[in-house]
Amino acid sequence: MSDAPHAGSFSIGRVLLLVVPLALIAWAAKMYSGNLQTNAQAQLERTMVSRLLGDAAAAATLDKKFTDADDDLLADAPADAAKSLDPKEINFSYVASSDTEDEAETWKELLAALESRLGRKVNLVEYNDADEQLRALAAGDLHVTAFATGEVQGAVNEAGFIPAACFADKDGKFHYSMKIIVPADSDIKEIDDLRPVEEDGELHQRRLTFVRPRSNSGCTAALVMLMKEHDLQPERDYTWGFSYGHENSINGIAEKKFTAAAVASDILDRMIASGDVQEDAIRVIYESEPYPPGVIGYAYNLTPELQEGIRETLLGFAWEGTGVEKTYGASAEKFAPVDYKKDWAPVRAINKSSGELFAKLDAPTA
Repeated sequence: MSDAPHAGSFSIGRVLLLVVPLALIAWAAKMYSGNLQTNAQAQLERTMVSRLLGDAAAAATLDKKFTDADDDLLADAPADAAKSLDPKEINFSYVASSDTEDEAETWKELLAALESRLGRKVNLVEYNDADEQLRALAAGDLHVTAFATGEVQGAVNEAGFIPAACFADKDGKFHYSMKIIVPADSDIKEIDDLRPVEEDGELHQRRLTFVRPRSNSGCTAALVMLMKEHDLQPERDYTWGFSYGHENSINGIAEKKFTAAAVASDILDRMIASGDVQEDAIRVIYESEPYPPGVIGYAYNLTPELQEGIRETLLGFAWEGTGVEKTYGASAEKFAPVDYKKDWAPVRAINKSSGELFAKLDAPTA
């Protein structure tokens, strides 16, 4: 009689022949899936950080369509006078923002002064998006405008923006700092407290709110500081998002809607002074070195007469009793001239660091 088992009888050997390969396949699939998930997460982190760093590092030098014979880092006016821009009406805008409710009241006296000096109508236009504002300037549709600190370098290099004047104190001094703020009763006491915290046996990431890409105080300066000085990287160590307005970020912290936010000190001071937010609702956990504030300027290719008239109007404009004083008088008293090459050196250094971090992220790994 044969020693082979009867059909339907139990055999441990046959079970093992079936189970072991299946277990190996399942184990391999799990490992492969885990590797895919890990790789996907790593790629997500690189993509998110690259998005932030790469945007700030863009437009680091003057576009080749411009010349800079005097090495002031600004586009030269057209050598051929026929190529100068001499619009019948001047379009003016302030920094692009989602909140433009009081713009007309703020700028009406300045626009009237520009009209008187330039001898032509000056229109107030508004932009919600800085990229749209840049395109309008480059296209010759926007003539006098303002950019936030971190957006100035891109505006200069991409669109031929010429910074002319910024908000200053009575002595003509100007600066602001980047602050990272949290709700007053937050358990976040210092920068390293932005790391993930353990809750119920699991790690939970904190959330940091930035203002917008290319905002110096609202994004780039904070991002670079966190990575270089504290090895804190978005996605890996904390989640993040954009508020699209310093005011939005500050209100979000005061109302405890945001966990932490990077903002400009001058805007925070102004909102506290006006009573828009209560000082005791907010706590500062970090303050940077000083940077130049946002600046008003004009298109590089306006006629020399228009450029001179715009600059003289800005620097000679008396704030007292105007909408500009009402809106910005808590943190400044006058317009002061700027030297882009000197005054924006700290901002260019931040953007350079951003580019270096971006290059390291994109470097091939072994």
